Amino acid sequence: MSGATVNKSSHSTRFWLSPASLAQLLAGLVAGICLSRQGEWGADWQSRSSAGLGAQEGGAHGWAAFMTLSDNLLLAALLLCWLMVAGALAAIPARAFVRPALDAESRRSRLGALCLRLSAALGVGLVIGLLQQPLVMAEALTRQELWLEGRVEQVNRALPTPDDSVRLVLRVSRCDLFQSTEAPGANAGRQAACQRLLDQRVQLRRYWPRKLTRDVATREALATPWQAGERWRMVVRLVPPHGTSNPAFGRSASPAEFDRVAWLWREGIVATGYVRQLSLAQRLAPPGGLAALRLHAEQALWQRCGEGEGEGGGKGEGEALVDWRGSPCRWLAALTLGKVSALTHDDWDTLNATGLTHLAVVSGLHVGLMASLVLGLSFGVLRLWRPGGWRFSVAPWWLACLAAWSFALLAGLAPPALRAALMVTVGLWMASGRSGLGVWQVWMLALILVLGLDPLALWRPGTWLSFIAVAVLLLAWQGRSRPRGMRGWCLATLRSQWLLTLVMGAALLLSRGQLSWLSLPMNLLMAPLVTLLIVPLGMLGWGLAGLEQLLLFTGLVPSRLTGMLADGVFSGGLWQLLAQGMAQTMETLSSLASTQGRWPQAPMAAGLSDATPSALILTLAVMALLGAWLAEGVPGLDGRLKRLCGSVALCWGLSLAVLALPWSPAALATVGRDAGTRETEDASFSPRAPALSLTVHDVGQGLALSLHSHLASSASDSTGASRQVPRHWRYDLGTVSRNASARLPGVPSVAGEPIGVIMSHGDGDHAGGLQALSAEEVAALWVPAGQRARLERQVSWLDEVAMRECVAGRSITLGQLQGQPVSLEMLWPPAGLKARRDNAHSCVVLIAHGARPLALLTGDIGQQQERELQVTLRQRLGGRGLPLLVVAHHGSRSSSGDAWLESLAARHAIVSAGRYNPHGHPHPDVVERLARHVECLWHVGLDGALHWEWSPQGERLQPARRAGGIGVRCLGVKSAE
Repeated sequence: MSGATVNKSSHSTRFWLSPASLAQLLAGLVAGICLSRQGEWGADWQSRSSAGLGAQEGGAHGWAAFMTLSDNLLLAALLLCWLMVAGALAAIPARAFVRPALDAESRRSRLGALCLRLSAALGVGLVIGLLQQPLVMAEALTRQELWLEGRVEQVNRALPTPDDSVRLVLRVSRCDLFQSTEAPGANAGRQAACQRLLDQRVQLRRYWPRKLTRDVATREALATPWQAGERWRMVVRLVPPHGTSNPAFGRSASPAEFDRVAWLWREGIVATGYVRQLSLAQRLAPPGGLAALRLHAEQALWQRCGEGEGEGGGKGEGEALVDWRGSPCRWLAALTLGKVSALTHDDWDTLNATGLTHLAVVSGLHVGLMASLVLGLSFGVLRLWRPGGWRFSVAPWWLACLAAWSFALLAGLAPPALRAALMVTVGLWMASGRSGLGVWQVWMLALILVLGLDPLALWRPGTWLSFIAVAVLLLAWQGRSRPRGMRGWCLATLRSQWLLTLVMGAALLLSRGQLSWLSLPMNLLMAPLVTLLIVPLGMLGWGLAGLEQLLLFTGLVPSRLTGMLADGVFSGGLWQLLAQGMAQTMETLSSLASTQGRWPQAPMAAGLSDATPSALILTLAVMALLGAWLAEGVPGLDGRLKRLCGSVALCWGLSLAVLALPWSPAALATVGRDAGTRETEDASFSPRAPALSLTVHDVGQGLALSLHSHLASSASDSTGASRQVPRHWRYDLGTVSRNASARLPGVPSVAGEPIGVIMSHGDGDHAGGLQALSAEEVAALWVPAGQRARLERQVSWLDEVAMRECVAGRSITLGQLQGQPVSLEMLWPPAGLKARRDNAHSCVVLIAHGARPLALLTGDIGQQQERELQVTLRQRLGGRGLPLLVVAHHGSRSSSGDAWLESLAARHAIVSAGRYNPHGHPHPDVVERLARHVECLWHVGLDGALHWEWSPQGERLQPARRAGGIGVRCLGVKSAE
C-alpha cells in the first residue's frame, strides 16, 4: 500500500513537472494567450465587456462578459472542455498507479496526458488572456469631457512647467459624464462606454496653461503637486490609443518602427488624454501603503543626495517636489528605487548605444544580486551561530526570497521587477535542493509563472530577451566544470559576456536594425562595477539611512551628532560620492557612444545603394553572429564542427563587410556614381527607379513633407544663384519637438549632403521642426517675405544660411528628364502681398515636369487665395487631372472650395492632420467636397505616412497602414468625428 502511494506521488510529480510536461504546459499557455487577442476571440470580448455588464461593482463585469460570449466562442469553449474531460479519462487508466502499464495502455495514457495538459494550459491561457486584456476606450467618448476618479499609479514629475508637462497614469475607479447632452439615447450610450473604463489605466498629461489667469483657484491648483499613490477626481478629455506611422519607404526591408499603440496596449493603457479645468481637480486621499513608502524613500534620497536646495528641495511642503532632471542622483534613483522616469532621453540614448539598458532597469541582475548577498550573509551568520547544522537550514533561503521580493516591491513591482522576482524565487527553490528539478525545468516553470501572472508579458520584448539571455548562459555552461581561481573566473566572465553579446546582438539587429559595437567592452566594465559596487553601496546607503533614523528615534546618540544624523550626513555622503562617480562615468560613455555606439548609424545602413537589399544585410549579419556563437558557445560539439562554424562565420562577416561597410567596393561604387556628373538622360534616370519621391510624414496635427530627386542636380535656380541645387528637399517640418536631435521620422540620413528647406509660413505646426536642424545641414531656405520675422524669433541661426524669398514666379530646377526640366515653381504669394492672416502668406509650390503639373503643395491658404490661383492652374492642366494634391490647411472648412477642387480634378488628395485632433480636421463638409471631385482621398492620421513616386512611365502611392483584406487601388476615408 505504501508503495502504491509513493508511485502515485512520483507519478503526479512527473505528470506536471517533467521537462516534457512543462514544455506542453508552456506551449498551451502561450497558444491560449495568443488566441485571446486574435480575430473573433478578442473582438467579441471587447464588444461584450461594455457598460451594461460593467455597471456591476468591482471586477464582476469581466466574468459576466465571459459568460455571455458569442455562439462561436461558446462552441469552442465546449469543445475545449470536452478535450479536457477526454484527456483526463484517457490519462488515468484504472491500473496506472498499481503496476506497469502494457504498451497499448501506456501509449493511450501518454496521449491522454498530452491532451489533458495542452487543453488545460490552452483553456487557462485563453481565460487569463481575456480577463486581463485591456478594454480599449470606445470611440463614443472621443474628446468628451469626463469626470474621472482614481489612483495615480505613475507620475514623471510633481508639477508642470511652461516647457514640459506632467505625464501620469491613472487607475480609474469611477467615471461620469461632465455634461449631459440633449439626446437621452446619446447620454445612455456614453455613460455605458464610460463604465467600460472602470479598473482600467489611462495616460494623462497635465499641461501648463497657455495664458496664466489671475484666478486664485487656478493658480493654487497649478501649484499643487501630484504624487503617485494619491486619489484624485478631475475633468479630462480622452481619445483612444493612437500613434504615428512612418516606415522607411523604398527599402526591401527595414526594422520595425516604434509602435506606440502596441506599446500602450502592452502597458495596459486604454486611453490617452489631458486634464481640463485644473481648478476643479480634487485630491481625495494621500498616498498609502507601498506608494507612500516609495514616495518617502524618493524624498529621502532627494534631500540627502545634495539636491535639497532650490526648487522642490526645501523643507516642509517642498519635500514633495522632486525633480531629477540634471541631477547626478537620478542614477541612484533608477538603480535602487526603479525610478526609470528619472533618466532623460539622452541617458537612454547612451544606454542603448552602449548596450547597458539592462543595468538601468531593476531586473534579474539586481534582484538576484540582493538575494545572493542576503543568502550569503545569512549562511555566514548561521554558520557562526550553529556550526553543526547550518548547511541544512531553510531560513537563509526564505530570507533571500524575502529580500528579492522586498527589493522588487521597493522598485514598484513593475513588469521587469516582477519578472525578476519570480525568476529568482524559482531559482532559489532549485538551488536549495528541495525541488528535484533541473535547470531547464526551472527555466520553463519561471516562464509559465511570469505569463500566468502577467499575460501581457508575452508581447513585451524584455520578457523574451531576459529569458533568452538566461537560456544562452544555461546552454553555454551546461556540462562544463566550475571555474577555479581568479583567472578562471575572469575567463568565465569574458566568455559569458561574449556569448551574450553575440546572441543579444543578433536579436537586437533583427528587432531594431542596429547593434552596439560597445556592448562587449562596456558590459565587461560596467556590469561588475554597477552590480558589485554601485548597487550594493547604494543599498548600504539605505541601511545607513535606516540606522540614522533608528538612532534618532531611540535617542542613544550625543547631542552633537543629532544634527548630523538628522541631515543624513553618512548616508547622504555615500550617495553623493556614488552619484558623482556614476554621472561622470556615464558622461564619458555618452561622448563615446555618440560617435562609435551603433552600427549602422542609421537603421539598415542608410548609405547603401538601392540595389543592396536590407534583408540580405540582416541575414548576413545575423548568420555571422550566430555562426560565431556556435563556434564557441555550445559545449560538446566536435572540434571539426566548431572550426566549420567559425569558418562560415568568417565568410559571412567578410560578405557583410563587402556590402555594408563604408570602405567596401559596393559603397565606394555608390559614392562614386552619386558624386559624378550625369551628362545624359540615361545616366540620370533608370526606368526601374522613380524620378521623384515625395513623402507626406505622419507628424500629428501639422505638415511635414520630404522630396527626393533622382535626377542630375541643377547648377542654379531662378534667383541666379550659382551653387549646386540640393537633391533632397523639405517642405515644412511639422510641430516642435522637445528632443533637440529629432528629425523627420522615416527619412533616411543624408550623410554630408545639405538639404533644401521651403517653409510655407511660420505657424508652429509647420515650422516648429526647424529648431531641430542646424545651419550646416541647410543649403538653402525659402521663406515668404511676410514670415521671415516670425521664423527669426524661433530659430537663431537663420542669418547663417542662404535665405531665399518665396515669391510667385520663381522656380528651382531639380534636373533634366527627357529634355525638359523638373522644377519646383512658386505660385504664391505675389510680391508685396499685404494680408493680416499669416495663412494667406503660405508659400504654394507646384512640382512640374516641363509644362506638366505633377503635385501641388498648398500650405494653409484659404478659399480667397484658391480663387486667385484657380485660373492659372486650370490653364496649366489643360483639361488633365492633377496627379497629387496636398489639401490646404489640414482640411479646414475655410479652404478647399468646390470650384477649386473641380478645376484641379486631382487623382490623389492627401489631408495632413492628426487623428483625433482638437480642431476636427478634416471638416466633414470638406470631406464631402473632396469625395465629389477627387478619385483617391487619403488621411495621414488614418493611413499613416504616404509615399508617392513618379516617373514618366507612371506613378504610385503607398500608405504606411494597409487595410487588410481590401484589394482596391485606393480607399475613400471619412473624417473622424
